[in-house]
Amino acid sequence: MTLSAPPLSLRLDPAALISIRRPVPGYRLAFVSIPRLLERCLALSVGPSFRTAPPLAFDNDAFCESFLGPDEIDAVNGFKALKKQVEWIAGRYAAKQLARQFLTAQPPLDSTRIAYRTKGAPYFTSDPSLPLSISHSWDYAVAGLGLAPARVLGLDLEKIRPESRNTILQTAFTGREMDDLQNKDNRELFLRWTAKEAYLKYIGMGFHESLKRIEILQHTIFHDARPVPSLTLHSHLPFPAYAFSMVC
Repeated sequence: MTLSAPPLSLRLDPAALISIRRPVPGYRLAFVSIPRLLERCLALSVGPSFRTAPPLAFDNDAFCESFLGPDEIDAVNGFKALKKQVEWIAGRYAAKQLARQFLTAQPPLDSTRIAYRTKGAPYFTSDPSLPLSISHSWDYAVAGLGLAPARVLGLDLEKIRPESRNTILQTAFTGREMDDLQNKDNRELFLRWTAKEAYLKYIGMGFHESLKRIEILQHTIFHDARPVPSLTLHSHLPFPAYAFSMVC
């Protein structure tokens, strides 16, 4: 397994609506600021209290630019909290910006469809062989796309919340890892957590595998105590107080 230092090109402007980056050859990332998305792309008034607000009824008129199809708007309206609606919309917006720039067939954004495989991995129905991964946390969403069918991809984004340290250690890390993290700061903890989540998406398991079956020790990913060869892990701090990992 190869670990890489964050390239300067992935240091992002927190105020930008969307930032497209090329982390490594053959892959593209789209980071979206959720507050900027709410300000610029929604005709509805959604304030900073959206994380605790009840759901809204969305339709085509709710968006300044049409990028969701009727079935996707139905999906948005199926969520029971505005926070979930907004995060889902932001993830779709990020993914469709990649589709607009990099898919061979480029239908209108509201006709660009994203479906899900059996265990939850998303894909573009027009290019199902291209790997796609989506994540969101608090003020940001990110989508990643592999530009060739042979590629595989998993990514995860998390806000660094020191108050969650003990809970995350207990639920996501083994005893060996907790010993190793004892003197590490919260940035290192959250980077390793995102690396675990990204790896599970990389292997197509998502929430269907225990995080404790994955260990990150001595710059190596272990799965069921066996080192995983032939993959690359990129871990970054793209925004203040956010950790991001990509496995490819």
